[in-house]
Amino acid sequence: MSRPRPLVPVLLLAAVLLVLCVVVRPAVGQAPRYGGVLVTSPLSATPSLSPHEESTIATVQQASPCFNNLVYFDPAKKVESGDTIIPELAEKWSWQDGYRNLVFLLRHDVKWHDGKPFTAQDVKYTFDVVRGAPDAKAKLKVNPRKLWYENVEAIEAPDAYTVVFRLKRPQPSLLLMLASGYSPVYPAHVPLAEFKNRCIGTGPFKLKDNRPGELVEYVKNP
Repeated sequence: MSRPRPLVPVLLLAAVLLVLCVVVRPAVGQAPRYGGVLVTSPLSATPSLSPHEESTIATVQQASPCFNNLVYFDPAKKVESGDTIIPELAEKWSWQDGYRNLVFLLRHDVKWHDGKPFTAQDVKYTFDVVRGAPDAKAKLKVNPRKLWYENVEAIEAPDAYTVVFRLKRPQPSLLLMLASGYSPVYPAHVPLAEFKNRCIGTGPFKLKDNRPGELVEYVKNP
């Protein structure tokens, strides 16, 4: 689903500093050591840290440490397909009514970086905004993937940990789009404008510092 773009000169001007928990390859005879600093170079500077409003893989690269999807492609598999999708914010999912209703049961133990609980309302909010629903609580300034969800007739949250995507026509491929790096879940309580330079997500890292074209720094989410 992602669309890589060529390397550009600004690659030399930017670096992403990840203060994270990584396994450092030990010398022979030593036990693995956790912790340390990983420094990588992004593809380019990004206009924002909002994957739903951008089209470049660089945005996904820099924002993805902060966010989670309902589901994602298993990174241990070589091929991204319906058979390699695994749960993330969802505990499990099921298709009903001949691939017309996609039901997700969500995890109960997830919180946003600001401490507020993650619920089905966040999922409904996110994808109502992305599909441009008439009753969406916000509107994206740029919406490059609205067409991905044009077959979604409604999104329901019957309780705090259940989400139902109701489709106009059968569409098994919807699950693959939800597994894309461009499909993170946003918090319903954070204004979209804040994602210009901030990331309030549920992901394994929190954004500590963001200087576009120069530095992006993260710290481990406890």
